[in-house]
Amino acid sequence: MGDSLRREVLQVFKKLHRTRLKTFATDEHALQVVRKKINDEYRKYKNVTNQAAIEELNKFAQEIEHEVRTTVIQAVETAPGRIALRLTPDVLRDNVSYEDQKNNTSGKETKTQNCGKYTTSKNTKQ
Repeated sequence: MGDSLRREVLQVFKKLHRTRLKTFATDEHALQVVRKKINDEYRKYKNVTNQAAIEELNKFAQEIEHEVRTTVIQAVETAPGRIALRLTPDVLRDNVSYEDQKNNTSGKETKTQNCGKYTTSKNTKQ
């Protein structure tokens, strides 16, 4: 394996662990389970020598890191029937309003979905 590819693999490995630390910051059990899983997966493929296979595995690891960073939300039950969510800025980044109509210039109403609730507004642009 070339030095640049080795460096890239190690960077992604470290990034996975940093993401793990941020995502599961208050959950010691989850931190240990995810740490073990990351290390086990890297050990499983440590003898791969085909450069194309290593690049593909590294790309897969980058996709996993992105998914964990942007989709995992911690939920803790604070009282019976009450849950506190720990949201990170990365999780909220992709959540944008959805508009049913693209270009509404005729004064028609526009429906916007935000957090599962619809709001209606009248477009007055002429």
